[in-house]
Amino acid sequence: MTVRATFALDEQTDAHIRELAERWHVSQAEVIRRAVRKSVQAEQPAPPTPAEVVAHYRRAPLQRSIAATKRWIEDNRAARHADDRARDGRAKP
Repeated sequence: MTVRATFALDEQTDAHIRELAERWHVSQAEVIRRAVRKSVQAEQPAPPTPAEVVAHYRRAPLQRSIAATKRWIEDNRAARHADDRARDGRAKP
């Protein structure tokens, strides 16, 4: 869906938009779309790296007992194996 909008821009901003449109071989509307998209992406926090996730759980481990954690691991392992068997067409034991 396209939304038509009118904006009042200063001359310098208008010149920059026209220059970028010419340089990128796109419309002025596309220049504005790209600029807005890039600005929104820049404000979103980056996902944590694996090292940051590990560091987080070392500082603040899950509030779960060792026994509960082992049960969770076994339950999830069993569910994964059951799913594998179902996809392979094998009967469940």
